[in-house]
Amino acid sequence: MAKLVFDYPFMAKDYKLKKEIIYIGRQNTNDITIPDYIYFKDLSESTQRLYLDSLMKVSRIHARITKKNDGWYIEDIGTNGLGSQYGTYVNMARIEVKKPYKLVNNDEIRFGAIVCKFVED
Repeated sequence: MAKLVFDYPFMAKDYKLKKEIIYIGRQNTNDITIPDYIYFKDLSESTQRLYLDSLMKVSRIHARITKKNDGWYIEDIGTNGLGSQYGTYVNMARIEVKKPYKLVNNDEIRFGAIVCKFVED
């Protein structure tokens, strides 16, 4: 099973990719929210403020991960479908807006300033 692995106090350690299409962003209607409000609300107000600038670089709807026959793909879509303002990066390279990029095991993904790892077991 594929998953995204995070190392932040406002995120769970990993999020299994259980659906064929997964939306990621700040808006609470996404499949994966950054921050994960379940964890974020339990942080002290001063700790929340420490992360606020980084979190504001994640769009309300930032990216989409899609399962296809030959693997998992990520796209930078942005809230209005025109791409996120701060970009989506795979292994430190910014991916093109709305152009699917195939993920491989251990790829590092960055949504704005927030980093995770794509892992396939």
